Amino acid sequence: MIKIRSRQFTLSAKYPMRLTFSAMPALMLLLLVSCKKETDPNAGGRPEFAYNVKAATFLDMINNVRKSGCKCGNKNMPPVAALQWSDLLAKAAFDHSEDMSRRKYFEHKSPDGTTVSDRFRTVGYRYSWAGENIARGQTTEQEVFNSWINSERHCRNIMNGEFKETGLGRSENYWTQTLGASQ
Repeated sequence: MIKIRSRQFTLSAKYPMRLTFSAMPALMLLLLVSCKKETDPNAGGRPEFAYNVKAATFLDMINNVRKSGCKCGNKNMPPVAALQWSDLLAKAAFDHSEDMSRRKYFEHKSPDGTTVSDRFRTVGYRYSWAGENIARGQTTEQEVFNSWINSERHCRNIMNGEFKETGLGRSENYWTQTLGASQ
């Protein structure tokens, strides 16, 4: 018996010798599709779960507020375009969260002097705009979103229309959101 499994389905065949040549191209296509990565880096896809976060859930929360506009502190922020997910930005975010968790600090600048710009360069993200929000202690995407949207400086980052892409990463309860516009 031959069994082929992917995340979407299972294919079984009791009589593999009876597969005809006309079925072989379909089988090969099936194998190629089942091995394909869910999203290309920096392609704007919406993975459900990436870098220890519910990426699609978080992206929906961010884009809903960007779509309607909001008040950041005393400043009314107009609606702006939706952000796209970037795996490169998510990797930079995750790496910073992991570093903060491992070395037990909570800053935008790491103890060795690494900044958000350095983290973007490390993952290969060429940017014209770079931003970052960090948080510690929240246990869900909703909690961290609420913390940032209720903080004037973090809210302004989220509502900045110059940013076109975002990523989010979590290690333990250290969270980093990176925002950027690629060159």
